[in-house]
Amino acid sequence: MGKILERKDFLRATLYGVYIYAGILLITVITLFIISKTVPSAYIIERYKPPLATVVYDRNGKPIHTFFLERRIPVSYFQIPKHLINAFIAVEDKRFMRHYGLDFKRLVKAIIIDIYLGRPAQGGSTITQQLARNMFLTPQKLLTRKIKEMILAVRIERTFSKEEILEKYLNLIYFGHGVYGVEAASRFYFGKDIGDLNLAESALLAAIPRSPSLYSPLRNFERAKRRQRVILKLMLKNGFITKEEYEDALNTEITIVGKREGTKEEIAPYFMDMVRRYILSRYGEDFLFKGGGKIYTTLDLDYQMAADSILKLELDKFEKIHHLEPKKEEYVRDSVNPQPPQYLQGALVTLDPNTGEILALVGGRDHNDSEFNRVIQAERQPGSAFKPFVYFTAIDNGYYPCDKVEDLPIILNEGQENEWKPENYDKKYLGEITLRKALALSRNLATVHLILEIGPGAVASYARRAGITSYLPPYPSLALGAVTLSPIELATGFSTIANYGYRIRPYFIKKVVDKNGVVLESHKPLRVHVFDSLSTYIVTNMLESTFTEGTARGAILHYGWNRVAAGKTGTTNEHRDSWFIGYTPGLLTCVWVGYDSLRTIYEGASGASMALPIWTLYMKKILDELPDTEFVVPQGIVFAEVCDQSGLLATQYCPLTHIEPFREGDEPQEFCNIHGPKGRIQKLLKEFQKQELEFQRSVWK
Repeated sequence: MGKILERKDFLRATLYGVYIYAGILLITVITLFIISKTVPSAYIIERYKPPLATVVYDRNGKPIHTFFLERRIPVSYFQIPKHLINAFIAVEDKRFMRHYGLDFKRLVKAIIIDIYLGRPAQGGSTITQQLARNMFLTPQKLLTRKIKEMILAVRIERTFSKEEILEKYLNLIYFGHGVYGVEAASRFYFGKDIGDLNLAESALLAAIPRSPSLYSPLRNFERAKRRQRVILKLMLKNGFITKEEYEDALNTEITIVGKREGTKEEIAPYFMDMVRRYILSRYGEDFLFKGGGKIYTTLDLDYQMAADSILKLELDKFEKIHHLEPKKEEYVRDSVNPQPPQYLQGALVTLDPNTGEILALVGGRDHNDSEFNRVIQAERQPGSAFKPFVYFTAIDNGYYPCDKVEDLPIILNEGQENEWKPENYDKKYLGEITLRKALALSRNLATVHLILEIGPGAVASYARRAGITSYLPPYPSLALGAVTLSPIELATGFSTIANYGYRIRPYFIKKVVDKNGVVLESHKPLRVHVFDSLSTYIVTNMLESTFTEGTARGAILHYGWNRVAAGKTGTTNEHRDSWFIGYTPGLLTCVWVGYDSLRTIYEGASGASMALPIWTLYMKKILDELPDTEFVVPQGIVFAEVCDQSGLLATQYCPLTHIEPFREGDEPQEFCNIHGPKGRIQKLLKEFQKQELEFQRSVWK
């Protein structure tokens, strides 16, 4: 009887055990089913694309910037060296080629260690599981996440081949410092393409993803090297390399070229701000930071590097020489309540005047301190840098460089509330001088007299046609640049003169290409013929005198300038702004120096003393290896040597002459009647007649 009861109890217990096991199994199946429904399907897995960086290129095809959430350069499986693949397999998943997504032997080992330690400590994930986690899951060590990871790993193995899994994995993993994927990591750490890696470098690269913060060779090279040696030993143990290859790799010297933590690599930050804003407005954040597109710009990397360095060095020098305060080196940015810097600023922009391409742009002294782009956003008075538009208006309306204008005092609206009494920079007067001399020496009073002859409204109209978009009040003060405009506007206006009357539209993006190579947009030069080429050439010829005999002569005397160039200095009231804008055949650069707060730079500061040195040093640098060329003389221009005093053809007796350009048929036909034998007799006769008249007046009185 007892045996029967014992047997019934055993059967009952067994039945209960079966029920419990079945219940647990059912719950497990239901749980797995529910969890599997939250895991991406094979279709989604197959269509998954990781975020790709968008690369910006200069006009010569050099990469200069990358916009990214994850800095990544995708490569195919066949581009990845075999020893790099084997290094990852040896350290991360030695049975990768034999399992179907899960390595149960390794998983059981990891569970036992975790139970023994009482916490999740041992990684049992295969390469496929790591890929699943990186593609769709978070790194949290939770049971549900682990189950999802295992389900995903199996689905990935069913969807892709082993080679495809490795390709996706090696393009996806994180290497620290914002770098994702083996190609981007190779370029960042070693400065080379992945195909050029040797065995030692491959093993070091494979050491990083386990913990980039610990094993980055930039942060701790020795720790990274220790892990590299472990990986090389694993490769030897698993038959991936020979003993000789192992020894050679251990003795191979490795050079790390990546930028160290705490430094920020920036090329043309103000220019890149313009690119970023434009692309965001046209294509949105996903394209810019995840789309993997290519943006080809007009920037010239060599020009930009020269502009950045020279502008900063010269401004540092000005602060020391002229004892300017506050100095940039004293500025400390307040991260809680940031204030704009008060130190001396500068801006520079270089255009191709024939096309409108922006080749270099520096919007300020330090982008980290101030993102305000002074090239396109600053509205400053150009001062005398505006004068060429006055003289161009005169030239296009029949004047010539040898014509005379009075450099004498003038008072407008005398005795009224709006009385205006302009003065020359040196407080002196030269009397009657040629237009060429007035422009070269930047004579204020001569320019005011000239604008009164031709009309302020005409000058405003010509400047607008040249490309100035800011409001230009048609007042006599316009002659001295009493308007506000940006450096890019001034550069655009000058480009029309430099480009023989063709107005250009400045642009900075050549084309935008998506990740599949489809051109989304492209830009070409936009040129509009607005002025006569003869008039613009004559003004260019006049502006050459700024260098040879005018306010920019210091470029030749002090900085060794020896090329053909045309340009104009600019200085505003109270020495607040320093300008120089000049061009050679093919390149135009505008430089501005001043304070954002509209304060005086220092007494005596001028375009010639501050902006001109920057312009000269920069242009010498970028033109160093290019041949010197002359400005092309358009058909219809003839030259004649003219006496500065009479404006007629010069003779051997004329003390001051210039070879002046004229429209064909307008050149003088008579010789100077002031200098020479005949001219001297006439001059003596006039003096005698004048003295006789004065004598008669005195007798009459």
